[in-house]
Amino acid sequence: MRLQRTALPAFVPWLVLGAALVLATMPAWRPLVFGTALTLDDLLSLRCLSG
Repeated sequence: MRLQRTALPAFVPWLVLGAALVLATMPAWRPLVFGTALTLDDLLSLRCLSG
């Protein structure tokens, strides 16, 4: 009896990459999606989220 190995579907690495990009860029697009007007100070503070 041989165990059959299943390969990952071709779309799984793309899903992982897409999720990583969404999470990495969330501080930049989250205020735009939720309708917050960003000032220059807000944009500069995006790189250092507190908490």
